[in-house]
Amino acid sequence: MQIIYRAIIRELLQNMLLSIAFLNAILVIEKLMKLSKVFSAVGIDLLNLSLLVILLQPQLFVFTVPMAILMGVLLTYGRMQTDNEMTIFMVSGMPYKKAFKPALYLGLISFLLTLIMSFYLAPVGISLVREKVLTILSERAPLGIEEGVFNQGFKGITIFVREKKDNMHLRDVVIFDERKEDSKLIMANEGRIKKEKENISLSLINGKAYFNRGASLNEVSFKEYIFMLTPNIDPIAKKNTELSLFELLSKISNEKKIDYKLELYKRVSLPILCIISVFLAPTLCRIIGRSGRLGGITVGFAVFALYYVLMIYGANLSKAGFVPAEVGALSPVVIVGFLSFVFYRAIRN
Repeated sequence: MQIIYRAIIRELLQNMLLSIAFLNAILVIEKLMKLSKVFSAVGIDLLNLSLLVILLQPQLFVFTVPMAILMGVLLTYGRMQTDNEMTIFMVSGMPYKKAFKPALYLGLISFLLTLIMSFYLAPVGISLVREKVLTILSERAPLGIEEGVFNQGFKGITIFVREKKDNMHLRDVVIFDERKEDSKLIMANEGRIKKEKENISLSLINGKAYFNRGASLNEVSFKEYIFMLTPNIDPIAKKNTELSLFELLSKISNEKKIDYKLELYKRVSLPILCIISVFLAPTLCRIIGRSGRLGGITVGFAVFALYYVLMIYGANLSKAGFVPAEVGALSPVVIVGFLSFVFYRAIRN
């Protein structure tokens, strides 16, 4: 019996890891497309890009592990049914439910790991990603200023440089600043770049500044003008996903915003799916029959597509005020969990 269990666990782990790799690759591509917009003006090297991908993994695992455990079980036991191994087990005296014991153990371990990632590792990883992106933008922003073109890599600012001696020294600089209602135009003979934490200080030497105040235009001459540049980082502003468990609970009690409740319940429901997937798998394996791996992949994607549709629909109903946050966020996992338990009892009996 132990030899059979070890063989099943080995195949389960192989299929689960392959599913995680495939699903993570899809989600990483989607994340990288968003980051490419942030780094479009300054670029990013391979080392920093690899580090960002690693820091994103805990957040991605929260979504991919529950689906991977279901896919792994369906692929493994679907293959066993195709090869008549399940029939041999039952003829040899092994009950159908006992053959799924390795899947149950794997589901419990996945539940604990996903719970840790959901409440601790994922928020920490997202915060580190945001800090790393800010650091990269601050370090590489001077590289994004090119000579002879209009540079728009900074929020609300257009910069034109006639000559760039090196990454820190500019000649004949023209800046158009639209960050405030009263826009201004600055022209200087020379510019020197200095990095200051998340911002960049541009020291302009010998020039003029034109301020638009209402219907009048004011001109000011200067010997040195310190101009602050802020990298365009709107897409990576701090979000609810960065909040720790205690921060979420604090905001729920103080601000009463429904978004915080939905975030908390989402972090609870996704790990629970690991357990639900294990109890749902035997029924799905019976439905798949002898269709093998292709049937397992198709059914697995269909189940999770239905779950995520229900999750998004429930969250939207809660935000619209039609149902409480608890109902909108937890009803999908409660419905799927109840059906899984009922189907598992039917097969067990």
